[in-house]
Amino acid sequence: MMSPRKRSEETTRQLRVHLLDHARRLVIRDGASALTMRALAAESGVSVGLPYKVFADRREIVAEIVHGEVATLRAASDDLLARTGSGTVGGNLMWFAKVVLDSPAVPLAQELLADQALTESVTAAADRTGVGPSGLPHVFGSYLVAEQDAGRVAGDVDTDAFGFLIAGALHNLVIAGQAWPRPDRPHLERYLAAVATAIAADPTSTAGDHNDTQQ
Repeated sequence: MMSPRKRSEETTRQLRVHLLDHARRLVIRDGASALTMRALAAESGVSVGLPYKVFADRREIVAEIVHGEVATLRAASDDLLARTGSGTVGGNLMWFAKVVLDSPAVPLAQELLADQALTESVTAAADRTGVGPSGLPHVFGSYLVAEQDAGRVAGDVDTDAFGFLIAGALHNLVIAGQAWPRPDRPHLERYLAAVATAIAADPTSTAGDHNDTQQ
C-alpha cells in the first residue's frame, strides 16, 4: 500500500496563511475564547484534524497572529508619518488608533500577558521594529514633529510629552480590559481631535476636526 503523498512546503505555507486568515477573522468577530482548533477547521472549511497537521497547537496560532500584527503596526506607523500635511492631525491620529484597536491582537492581549515566554518574544520583535511599548511614544512623537515642521502643530509644543501621553492612553485601552472606561469610537475620535486642537499652530484651523478621519 502506498503511503500518503507528503504535502509540499509551498502547499503547507499556503495552508498556514489560509488558516491564519480565518483565525484572525474568528478572533475579531467572536473573541479570543472562540479560537479553538475545531472552530478554526469549521471556519476555514477544512477537516477537523487538518489544523493539527499544520500547527503544533493553538498557542502557535496565537503567536503567529500576534507576530504578524507587529508587521502590520510597523507599516501603519510608516503610513502615519506619510500622512503628514494631509487630512487633519486628529483624523490621522484616529486612523492609527483604529489600526491598533481593530487588530486581532487586542482580544488576545490578556492571553498574551499570561504567557511570559510569548510576551517576551512578541515584545522583543515589536521593539526591534520600533513599534513595541517602548517605541510607540516615538511613533507618535515623530509624527507630531513632522506636523510641527509642516506648520500644523505649534512650535512650542513638547512633542515627546504628547507622544508619550497618546501612546500610553492607546496602550492602556489594549491591555486594561473591560475594567477600564472604554470610550466608543465617536468619543475616542473627539478626544484625539481635542488633543490636536490644543496643540494646533492655529487653534481656529481644522487640525482637530473629528469629522475628517481618513479612511
